[in-house]
Amino acid sequence: MRKWLPVGGLAVLIAVASFAIYAVANEAKPEARAAAKAEGSETASIVATVGQTNITKDELYEAMLRQVGAQTLQEMVIRRLADEQAAAKGLTVGEGELAAGMDKMRGSFASEADFQSYLNSAGLDEAGFAAQIKMQLLLGKLFASELEVTDEQVAQFYGLNEASFHHPAQVRLSHILVKTEAQAKELHAELAKGADFAKLAAEFSADVATREAGGDLGYLAAGQTAPELEQAAAQLKTGAYGKPVKTAYGYHLLKVTDRKPASTETAAQAKERIVELIRQQRLNELVPQWLAGFTASGEVTVRIPNPNPGAGTADSDGTDANATDTP
Repeated sequence: MRKWLPVGGLAVLIAVASFAIYAVANEAKPEARAAAKAEGSETASIVATVGQTNITKDELYEAMLRQVGAQTLQEMVIRRLADEQAAAKGLTVGEGELAAGMDKMRGSFASEADFQSYLNSAGLDEAGFAAQIKMQLLLGKLFASELEVTDEQVAQFYGLNEASFHHPAQVRLSHILVKTEAQAKELHAELAKGADFAKLAAEFSADVATREAGGDLGYLAAGQTAPELEQAAAQLKTGAYGKPVKTAYGYHLLKVTDRKPASTETAAQAKERIVELIRQQRLNELVPQWLAGFTASGEVTVRIPNPNPGAGTADSDGTDANATDTP
């Protein structure tokens, strides 16, 4: 689970929508693509065909504008405004600082596989991820004086959210997923001969999300994985792998790489994370107010009406008065 500096989910929606349409277009038959070229710009503007009807680029863009346009525009304005204000004040994010921020964010996930899954779902590559973190760091510098957190505030936050710092027992698992029992038995035999589990996962596992990380599923508490895998893991010692296990997904070779007993973080142990959470909450309150100030002064002008009025109460200039997301 991600625990540090959450980034806006608006880009995720756009990326998913864009990817879906892109996939449809790319999966069109070769003859359809050739026909599109032959029929000129009108056909070229078609992004999907459903039965006898077409969906055009204009229809797609209008729908995206209605659904996520206001939030996306606000995010773009905030990014541009933060860049300009930071430059005016001589604030920058150095390469080392950015790398440290990226590492911290990456390390807040239970496993590398979870992190990669997040990037995929958000439609982010390494450059996009870096841009997200850079913006968070810039905003932190712009509002530095308002983001100071005292020990008393940390203690108060901990007291109000103490249950969140209780952690159940967890087991860290790696797996190799294959379709047939025969292949699972072959790979089990290879492991018995001393083959490296992670290398076999990278080469043979059908689980795309974990295979490049050696099949690492991260730390899992009771109820967070298939019952069959949970039961099999309970029988294995740390560092051991087991015989093939069948689930609805196929056949798994399972390895227990670590275990964590149930525990409770103290306020001191959780202090760094609590500070970051409080800072993020404040940013979520401060940034919309900051943007509203520039809008009121005329330094920021929104020239399109609110394209999705159901998303919140829009001011006459089209900005969303209720928006609280920060990029």
